[in-house]
Amino acid sequence: MSARRNSEDHVSALRLWLKPSIIWLALLLLLGLTVGSAYVPLGAFNGVINYSIAAAKAALVLVFFMHLDRSRALLRLTAFTGLFWLSFMFSLAFGDYLTRSWNGSPTALHGAAEQSAYPQTRLPLDPRFGRRD
Repeated sequence: MSARRNSEDHVSALRLWLKPSIIWLALLLLLGLTVGSAYVPLGAFNGVINYSIAAAKAALVLVFFMHLDRSRALLRLTAFTGLFWLSFMFSLAFGDYLTRSWNGSPTALHGAAEQSAYPQTRLPLDPRFGRRD
């Protein structure tokens, strides 16, 4: 009877680790796809592909490691609401970025030379509180 119980414990331990191991291998595969896509010159589609892979990885973590597949409806609704709010905030930030007329560098601003916050000539390096001898 003891041998049978040990074999059942062994089988239950394998079943316990099977699903997380498969998810872990899927996450490693997606990580490899992310690294591999960085070396493929696809232009603007690299971002789209990498964001899609990141969304798939996040979905795997949410569903399986946070157990949203077997949780109550209120918890699923809360998780979905958080993801919706996050996507809403990212869309606002991305919309703001798209409406800018500059590429992010200070030299591309219109009239940057006239309105510079920094002086054009160097200030003298005299100490403020008296001279050192």
